Amino acid sequence: GVHIISRQTASLKQSYIMNTGLAHNYINQILLLDDGSGYVATNSERLDRIDPDSGIIKSDLVMSGTLLNKAVSLDIDSRGAVWVATEGNGVFQFHGDTVRSLTTANGLLTNYAYAILADSNDDIWISHQQGISRYNPGTDRTKVFSASFASGGACNEGAIYESPDGKIFIGTTQGVIIYDREKDRKAGSAPRNNINSVTINDVVYPYRESYSLPYKKRYIVRVNYTGIDFTEPEKVYYSTYLENFDDDWTAPSPDREAVYSLRDGKYRFNLVSVNEDGITQENPLAFEINIKKPVWRTWWFILSLLGLSAGTVALIIREREKAHRKLQEYLESELAARTRVVMKQKTELEAQNLEITDSINYARRIQSSILPDLKRLKEHFTDAFVLFYPRDIVSGDFYWFDQLDEDHFILVCADSTGHGVPGAFMSMIGSTLLQDIVTRQRITKPSEILSMLDKQIFSTLNQNLELGVSNDGMDIVVCEFTMNNRHVRFASAMRPVLIVIGGESYYIKGNRASVGGQMVAEKYFDDQEYYLNEGDSIYLFTDGLPDQFGGPEGKKMKIARLKSLIEEISPLEISDQEEALTKFLMEWKGDYEQVDDILFMGVKV
Repeated sequence: GVHIISRQTASLKQSYIMNTGLAHNYINQILLLDDGSGYVATNSERLDRIDPDSGIIKSDLVMSGTLLNKAVSLDIDSRGAVWVATEGNGVFQFHGDTVRSLTTANGLLTNYAYAILADSNDDIWISHQQGISRYNPGTDRTKVFSASFASGGACNEGAIYESPDGKIFIGTTQGVIIYDREKDRKAGSAPRNNINSVTINDVVYPYRESYSLPYKKRYIVRVNYTGIDFTEPEKVYYSTYLENFDDDWTAPSPDREAVYSLRDGKYRFNLVSVNEDGITQENPLAFEINIKKPVWRTWWFILSLLGLSAGTVALIIREREKAHRKLQEYLESELAARTRVVMKQKTELEAQNLEITDSINYARRIQSSILPDLKRLKEHFTDAFVLFYPRDIVSGDFYWFDQLDEDHFILVCADSTGHGVPGAFMSMIGSTLLQDIVTRQRITKPSEILSMLDKQIFSTLNQNLELGVSNDGMDIVVCEFTMNNRHVRFASAMRPVLIVIGGESYYIKGNRASVGGQMVAEKYFDDQEYYLNEGDSIYLFTDGLPDQFGGPEGKKMKIARLKSLIEEISPLEISDQEEALTKFLMEWKGDYEQVDDILFMGVKV
């Protein structure tokens, strides 16, 4: 509460608490008036005035805000208006029978105030934790000063004062800031620069004109600076230039710190700042940094080392020349003999390599003749494409398709064990067996095709559960299309299928068993069926594309990235999809080697 004590008798004259009408017992400040009365700042929405003779003078005016009110500081201007600073609700002005509030909506830096001062010019100064607001009632304009004016410090509660000569004193956690109107920036004057600190390898040093450092491989230097401009403090921009390091001045920036990684040498840091009027300093604020050279780079050490090295080299050269002459004579005789042997072996290897290459190229022509003509595929699916990139001359990946009747079509995408010549053998066996199963035996259900293909591969390659003679097989997808109603039925061995229906993609995994390969007692392949709409797409592919290394980090593409790409390009025309997928593959692979055969098939119904 408030207690009035007599100066003459030093005795208690009167006490005011909540029980006797005071708004709140917690008193933050009392503002004494010339008539002996005083306003009391409390933790309430009312501003009480106490007269020693009349007691509490209540008012109907209240301070309304979004938070519980806490008045922390009071002052009165020359017109008799009382200004109240609060924590959370901004500033209130009591004048006669009216009360008005100032908040961030009126330009205050924040609604949390620490102290308030009405100066001799009737400007209202409000201090906050991280800066100051200055309000001019005549122009109804507010200007804010951030914490940068105090070298990063925070304002203290109640610490604001105007001296008789008009200077404003502001108490902060970094000392006292004095605002002198006489030295305020006039038109045409530049900000006043100040280097707050220089941090060298995490050790903070005060500003001085020169720093001399012993040799280290690397120094991390941070320079923190401020340009003081009270008119527009937030619109100061800085440009720095470190001689012997930077090529030129940096572009003007509001950043107030420059960081450098310096080796030994002599450097000179220069700082200029510019305000919103484009005014800058004639001479930069500067200091020097001298990092000493290591001992082994001093002139006397280098000169001594050169002398020692020259003598050592001369001795070594003389001894080596003797040994070199003897060795040269021996090597010349050996070289002639070995050259004859190498040339003979080279000729033999070139002949063998040419013969092998011719054989593989012939195998490629055979494999190409076995693969069905893509023109036949586009006769039935005008919107279809096939990307086929063997890793070697011949491929273990292969595709196969055939028309069963006017409305039914079989499409196959397969990845044989291995690649190159072994894979090519398996692809030719697979193509031949598929031709027999579908065309001659008239088996058209995809799951039954896979089961029959599995049995015939075991039979053809003599694969056996007990003996384990061969593990060769293939991962394969067989699709059956019914053209008149856009029905697709497929069965898959170890290969997923991507379907885009109505713009939404579906990733369907295959059965966890390959065709052929390691023999198990029982294999099961099931069919999956979908009815597609016009414009829907289906994509079949081997593992060569998702397993391809590339990209900026040299990692595998993986199914997730491929699925995302398909979702992105599926709305395009099929020719544009083919072009986009080809471009993506080339850019992804870049200079990395192709790791496997690549086969990708897309059909839009």
